[in-house]
Amino acid sequence: MKSPETIVTCVILFLLTGVYTTVFGQFQQLPAGLKPGSSDEASLSISARQAEERLSLPFWDDFSSNVLNSSLWDNQGATRSTSIGVDPPSLGVVYLDGVDDLGNPYSRERLANGEGDRLTSLPIDLSNLSATEKQTVFLSFFWQAGGRGEMPDDTDQLEVQFLSATGDWVVVWEQMGGDHLDRHVFVQEILQVAPEFLHDNFRFRFQYIGRLSGPFDTWVLDYVYLHKNRNANDRFYEDRALSLVPNSPLGRYTAYPLFWLEELGEEGGQRLEGQFNNLSNRFRAMEFTVTLSDAQTGALIRTVNANTPLIPVPLAQERRNFFSNPINDLNGLPSEGFDLETTLYLSTGDLFKVARVVGRDTVFEPSIDFRLNDTVRTVTPLRDFMAYDDGSAEYAAGINQTSGMLALRYQAPEPAYVTGVSINFTNYLQRGNALELMVWDSLTRNAVHRQEILIPDFEDIGDFAYFPIDTNVRVSGSFFVGFMQFTNDFIYVGLDKTTDTGEEVFFNVYGEWQQNESVEGSLMIRPHLSLQPPVEGRIPESEAAVFLYPNPTYTENVVLVGAAERIMVFDFQGREINVPIERTEQGNLINFANRQKGLYLVRVLAGNKWNAIRLIIK
Repeated sequence: MKSPETIVTCVILFLLTGVYTTVFGQFQQLPAGLKPGSSDEASLSISARQAEERLSLPFWDDFSSNVLNSSLWDNQGATRSTSIGVDPPSLGVVYLDGVDDLGNPYSRERLANGEGDRLTSLPIDLSNLSATEKQTVFLSFFWQAGGRGEMPDDTDQLEVQFLSATGDWVVVWEQMGGDHLDRHVFVQEILQVAPEFLHDNFRFRFQYIGRLSGPFDTWVLDYVYLHKNRNANDRFYEDRALSLVPNSPLGRYTAYPLFWLEELGEEGGQRLEGQFNNLSNRFRAMEFTVTLSDAQTGALIRTVNANTPLIPVPLAQERRNFFSNPINDLNGLPSEGFDLETTLYLSTGDLFKVARVVGRDTVFEPSIDFRLNDTVRTVTPLRDFMAYDDGSAEYAAGINQTSGMLALRYQAPEPAYVTGVSINFTNYLQRGNALELMVWDSLTRNAVHRQEILIPDFEDIGDFAYFPIDTNVRVSGSFFVGFMQFTNDFIYVGLDKTTDTGEEVFFNVYGEWQQNESVEGSLMIRPHLSLQPPVEGRIPESEAAVFLYPNPTYTENVVLVGAAERIMVFDFQGREINVPIERTEQGNLINFANRQKGLYLVRVLAGNKWNAIRLIIK
């Protein structure tokens, strides 16, 4: 039987395919990163250089680097993450699901099943092994079903395939999905590479097989290791690793205005929570250090912990959470906004992996540095905005109702003015869509500010679109920022899975506000604030550089007054439309003959600045 999370995801699927009936009025989790194109365009084969060169043993990746290592992997759709895995072997995992590199489903058919994401090693030369070594080549890895993604169904599976000398991919291991699997547990597997695979072009790959119509049936991988001189019981590693992203030093906020830092009150004085995992079968004394510094200059601000022993001494195979000293005093910070970098590192004695000992000399494997996973850094902006998210969108979320409203709640410790709003939009296909940006001081009353905006062009799903507000929007205590949409399609807003502030999300699709209770994560909408009002009020349209006349209008023609370098017109669904535009002495005459009555958005480039003007034709 499906879990409630699975049922919700299936409703999303109906929308994405465009084939099945959509259930409206939902705030739902969505895939992130939708772009024009297809998986065929996104999935490129390995380069000629990589095809000619061969890797050599050992092969090791614990996915601690910030990006997937292209010198080891040929990737189709797999995604690196520090938040999807639950209690991973080390910080950083990779997960496979039913969407490609661009965030698009592999299929638009709701029930389509087949091969989706694939993570393939680059070629490895295994042809020069001795007769004894040929019996000792093993591949090990850890896997988890679901993690913080969606659980694989009974018919879904994860496969490991080896490339034979004749160029055939052979399945050597498979794991079926199902509700009996534990989404909180990583399982280690170790597979012998049989002699028939020991050739000069050996490759192995992890293959997702399941639903192809969305971000479903998630499989999580970590700590992949291929080497000789191993056996089936070689499941321990002289590696002590961090395995959890520490919480923010500001508590539930991941960014905060510098001018309010002293107002955090009980939110301040936080202890950072870390987690270590001893992958060895031996105990090891360890210490940890926590420092705060200026991310731009590197200047040390505070040492919170310095070589603090972990007591009791960590045991073999032990995983344990630990806490820093309280961060009670952040005085002496720069007077201007800056980014606070928190560094947590373990002193474990980890080095490169030992290859062999020759007499009194130790020979190390330079390609396996166990120190890589001993340090984690996070950045907390102390500037002019508030945030719950860490800036990375693992998924997206949104509502699917024309005139529906989505709002995120924040707390202002003292009166201030909203000067702008930043939103992380993740669907490249929705660039140019019209929205109405809104600010509320209470959801029981009408918005205190509304302005028309367009989703701008962006290159990366980590980009935030900033929308300045030139009106005195005063807030105090609880306030809300968000938007109203003019389409029945979901508007994709970034959803960070590292933290969960889903209770701060509210949506209104049937005339009443509802608090989110189903989607976990932090919605990526950020208010920018100032203790001083931005201006004394909105500039009247009559004094603006460009404006439409008449507006609202009952006629087919409107005049754009003012110099315009470019004019674009969008309908209420955010689609650009072609309308006749004629230059006259009064200005640019825009002809809406034979167009439906309703809301339009006219985007004007004037003086190297884009202006968005809402037009209502009655």
